[in-house]
Amino acid sequence: MFDLETIVVDDASTDDTAEIVSQYPVRYVRHSVNQGLSASRNTGIAASRGQYVAFLDDDDLWLPHRFQLQVPVMESRADAGLVYSSAIWTADGARVPVKPVPQPSGDVFKTLLVDGNFMVGSVLVVLVRRAAFDRVGGFYGRGIEDYDMWIRLARYFPFVHVPGEVAVYRQASAGLYARLLVDPQIRKIRRDIVVRGLALVPTAPKRFRDAVRDRMELRNMQSLVAADKLTDTERVTALLALLSEYPRLARYPRWRRTLAWFVRTAALAAPSPFDTASALCDDIRRSCRTSVQTRRLLGRVWAEVAIGSLIAGQRSLARRAVVRACLYDPTQLIARVRDAYVDRSKPMRSE
Repeated sequence: MFDLETIVVDDASTDDTAEIVSQYPVRYVRHSVNQGLSASRNTGIAASRGQYVAFLDDDDLWLPHRFQLQVPVMESRADAGLVYSSAIWTADGARVPVKPVPQPSGDVFKTLLVDGNFMVGSVLVVLVRRAAFDRVGGFYGRGIEDYDMWIRLARYFPFVHVPGEVAVYRQASAGLYARLLVDPQIRKIRRDIVVRGLALVPTAPKRFRDAVRDRMELRNMQSLVAADKLTDTERVTALLALLSEYPRLARYPRWRRTLAWFVRTAALAAPSPFDTASALCDDIRRSCRTSVQTRRLLGRVWAEVAIGSLIAGQRSLARRAVVRACLYDPTQLIARVRDAYVDRSKPMRSE
């Protein structure tokens, strides 16, 4: 079908990469000092001579049919800058179910900005037209640099989704991605990417810009929730820091449910649950200006503490929490009681 050029970029490794690579017909490029993923990918792109570029990180796998699946589509779509498929996701060797997400084709620029990176496996599953990189430049940044690149490419080129799995993404609990989830810098990285993306559409209305930023901050929240290396207390501290950085989050029911749940967990595990919950609510008030949304958030927190206290048999604490919830926003208590009645096994249902 085509000639395949294999380029191995050694980012100043200390293992036997050079010796192993010498056994194969590949082009080998070594950095004298470690420069990170972005620089390594840019080195590979600069060294490439083909029409299309694909990426394989050293701990992941391509499936044998990937180019047979993707190259004909790219050949048939001269306007496309990128085609992408799906990946099998594993964690410490075990396959992880991946929630299905829409995988659109065409102009996906706004979708990437609003919904985030929808490509499962991302850099592993794309085939990019070499000329497209010449148009938008190389990778930069340390952390989710692929998302930044897809936004820039999507601004100028259509994407094409090719159904099927073409790679295996092998995540390790101690790997780079897992560490990135708990790194506070991930929030700044996402914000910088979104700022650069919005700069590509300077005439976009304020409503769209606010929606993009809001959805991005909700993804920051999801990263903290997914970071299983954090204790509940550490997670509450991180969520409060996020709220302080972006007070608009208080307007979202999903945010209120999430923060309330972890405040409840941290408070009930403390020696003095009521005092702990009160102190955390003080932190919430300091994090965002007093508003209707702030009162709703505080009402939800105390409603969650009330439900948790009741389940734990701490009736006195539950009564005090109910009073606090009613003082802030009784509708949140009503909503929480309804949720508990409908399905006690799902404490964070939609309002």
